[in-house]
Amino acid sequence: MALPSLPPSTHLTFLAEGAANIVYRISLPPSTPPLSVITPSYSASTPPPSEIEFPILSAPASSTPPHLQHQLLRLRKALSTATSILAAHAHHAALIEPHFAAANLVAQTPVALPPGLVSRCNAALRAMEAAGERAARRSGVWLDERVDVGLLVEDMTAEGWTGAGSVWCLEVKPKWLAQSPGAPRGARRCRTCAMGAMRRGQGGGEARAWCPLGLVARERELVEGSVTGAFTDCGEGVRGRVVDFLMRDGMLKKLRDLQVRFDPKGSVDGDVEGEEFRVAMTLRDCTLFLRVPSGEGGDVEAKLGDMDLKSGAKAGYWRELEERLVREDWYAVEERDGAAVETICLLSRRSA
Repeated sequence: MALPSLPPSTHLTFLAEGAANIVYRISLPPSTPPLSVITPSYSASTPPPSEIEFPILSAPASSTPPHLQHQLLRLRKALSTATSILAAHAHHAALIEPHFAAANLVAQTPVALPPGLVSRCNAALRAMEAAGERAARRSGVWLDERVDVGLLVEDMTAEGWTGAGSVWCLEVKPKWLAQSPGAPRGARRCRTCAMGAMRRGQGGGEARAWCPLGLVARERELVEGSVTGAFTDCGEGVRGRVVDFLMRDGMLKKLRDLQVRFDPKGSVDGDVEGEEFRVAMTLRDCTLFLRVPSGEGGDVEAKLGDMDLKSGAKAGYWRELEERLVREDWYAVEERDGAAVETICLLSRRSA
């Protein structure tokens, strides 16, 4: 089956960059205005319409093919551990999609790329890097120019909104929604909070403002606490609607249950290179996208994305990290070397 394709005239605008991929906004030059709009009067100083360079403005919706409307383009970097777009899409279809309703997942479709598109993107990246406009930790890594396939992903930003009125667009990584199977008995931190405390203790970051366990808690006040910490840029009314949604919707609880199901033993005793464990780690690093319509009306829209199957090449890292968290007591709220103690975790508060 032939893939849909991007037109040769496609223009891409850098939107976001992750460790393995870069996401672009897609735009196409507007079609030539109807003949009835063009005055057929030319002189030596006024070339015919085919030679006039019209300014590139926002194209009308009718000029964008249906398969490109409300879509972003994700391109893969040239990394030795990278999985091809087609393989990643196949993994998503086989291992992720069967467990969720289609409405709960960010839609994605492989797309054929026109020749030269990736090399032009790399040229723009090099210019960004030279100008100091690219994150330093991403420097020196470019898109893979050997591939001719990208991935269309549903646009969950405000520009992809098709509902009435304005909308708040929020996103967060829920991370580990249940405790790690490798955590010691009586742990007073969950896996995510233990990891955050270790990084802070090493001077690698700020204290966490919220615990992911709160997103799936039964008590409303616990959900409110995590939502308030996770979404600081919106008002109380918007956060209240997110809390209402999480209290009645079961999507994140299903995500939690799947994390537990696919990793019952942990990274020390389990089959870390096995497919099920890699699915569990994929589910622990996905992104929750929320769209909350402004005003009182309209339903909250929630979808999960960024769910490429994790590589087994990280097995050693996962195992060593868990061993270190246990060995250095980061699960136990016993900071060393004078580090400030963090008690944001629900487990810390419940055991206090």
